Amino acid sequence: MVTRVDVNPAMIKWAREEAGLTFEDLPASLKDAEKWENGELKPTWADLRNLAKKYKRPSFFYLLSQPPKEEDDFIEFRSDDKIEEFSPNLRLEIRKAKFRRNAVIRINDTMGINHPNFSKFVSNNKNPIELARYIRDILNVSFKTQQKWIFNDNGNRNPSHNSFLNHWKEVCADLGILVFETEKVSEDEISGCSLYFDNYPIILLNGKNSYNRRIFTLMHELGHLIQGKSAICDVNKHNEKEVFCNKVAAEVLVPQDTFEEVILFTKKGDPKLGSLSNIYGVSKQTIVYRLNSLGYINEVLRNELISDIEEKNQRDKEKKILHNKKGSPKISTFIRKKKYDGIPYVKLVLNAYENEIITAPQATRYLEMPLDKFEIVDKEIWG
Repeated sequence: MVTRVDVNPAMIKWAREEAGLTFEDLPASLKDAEKWENGELKPTWADLRNLAKKYKRPSFFYLLSQPPKEEDDFIEFRSDDKIEEFSPNLRLEIRKAKFRRNAVIRINDTMGINHPNFSKFVSNNKNPIELARYIRDILNVSFKTQQKWIFNDNGNRNPSHNSFLNHWKEVCADLGILVFETEKVSEDEISGCSLYFDNYPIILLNGKNSYNRRIFTLMHELGHLIQGKSAICDVNKHNEKEVFCNKVAAEVLVPQDTFEEVILFTKKGDPKLGSLSNIYGVSKQTIVYRLNSLGYINEVLRNELISDIEEKNQRDKEKKILHNKKGSPKISTFIRKKKYDGIPYVKLVLNAYENEIITAPQATRYLEMPLDKFEIVDKEIWG
């Protein structure tokens, strides 16, 4: 005899809509979802397990009388230009980011740790150059320090700029910002988004983007947060607010007052883009646009250089696609946690677990990682 569960149909409907899914998006295992939602049919426990896999909500969730209060509002982007349709993957990633933030709050509350007050850094300065310099000041990163980030932990030069990204993440974390990356969100949907809170604001980067793209997006989103705003940054947006934050990010990463001491040109008068890119840890495109905006090169040369760079990037992208078709390389659990969750968050959860602040089930849920991986990740983090 099949046992059917007395669920709340409204919760099944809410979970599907919150995940951004239509009935047409559902697999054959959920073919009766519409009947469950209208109360025509009750699901079995097996059905609820299938729902849990697709909607990313545990089976008991569908027995609740109403959604959790903390998720009543999906997200409020204080902008005139709102993206109304979110892909299921993006909705899930934002929900996961908010879940991690709640975990941080619960752990620190239990440990009696005061929450950092990010609101004290908020500024209404409308001058992008002045705001960028203010950001550099509170990040407390000197240009000499930034130049050293080209070297990885082994002392070798790292032209991929991965070390720059990690360092910028660290200094943002020092301000109480939680920085995470998405895993399955398309590059065509967003470059990143920022969720403003007085305590533990969030920056979410698109993990599919290049290191340089993520570095620039990180500073762009910081530009939104420092104004006390949440924003979602569509790659195709060129509105006034986005242009402003692009100017802020460019000045933070490539400060105007440092340019003259490092400016490098070939004998033909062309800029040494590779050298400048590695000095600042930004893309060659960013360097070209900075050279143009500061009057070092004209628009004709700027357009020629950008065209050459984009053609090369396209060729590299096509090679990467072909390479990935042969099978994407597997990455370790530690690298995954470092990339998507961020080291500060992972350290906090592991420390709380080891000191019995949280239980094993809580820790595995906060990290989405089996308990047998904890020791391996812990050793990697602490060396």
